[in-house]
Amino acid sequence: MKKAFTLIELMISILLLALIVTFLYQSVAQLQRSNQQFLKKSEENSAREALLKLLYNDFINAISVEKQNESPHFDVISLQTQNSLHNMSQPYVSYRVYHDEVLRRVESPTEKIDFINMHFRFNDMIKGVKELRLYESKGHHLLYLKAEGIDDIYLDLLPPTFLSQKQEKKDTRSVNDDTNGSQGQEG
Repeated sequence: MKKAFTLIELMISILLLALIVTFLYQSVAQLQRSNQQFLKKSEENSAREALLKLLYNDFINAISVEKQNESPHFDVISLQTQNSLHNMSQPYVSYRVYHDEVLRRVESPTEKIDFINMHFRFNDMIKGVKELRLYESKGHHLLYLKAEGIDDIYLDLLPPTFLSQKQEKKDTRSVNDDTNGSQGQEG
């Protein structure tokens, strides 16, 4: 007599196989969803970091900074900087949020943008901007940016002149301390 599987054994094995495949499919689907969320968050973070780096370089190399209140939630930030994306020498840069909620960076070789001769370049920086504010106190700038899809940006900026003044004061104090100390030892 030949040994073979019965019909009930075959049905039970097919049922177990179906259950295992169902659980595997759900695991793979969940893994794909988590990968998509991770990629989306990673792209948001890289966009935020690129914007932070550009803002920091523009402000830290700024020769002059001005702001104009355009609306209750948006300031227009104009500055002359030594940082250029388009190989311009000491360009005039303007950050402005337009009606489509896009933050644009406009770079021009002249203070007034030359629309006729097209001597300017602009870059869309980030979409879904809800607020752009610049606060200033004693040459110290605080930039606040709120946009959809990224964490709020608080960028605290000290101009290089402020840093060099603090270093000069520190150097002056250490020179005075050295001279006072050496005079005390001689006498």
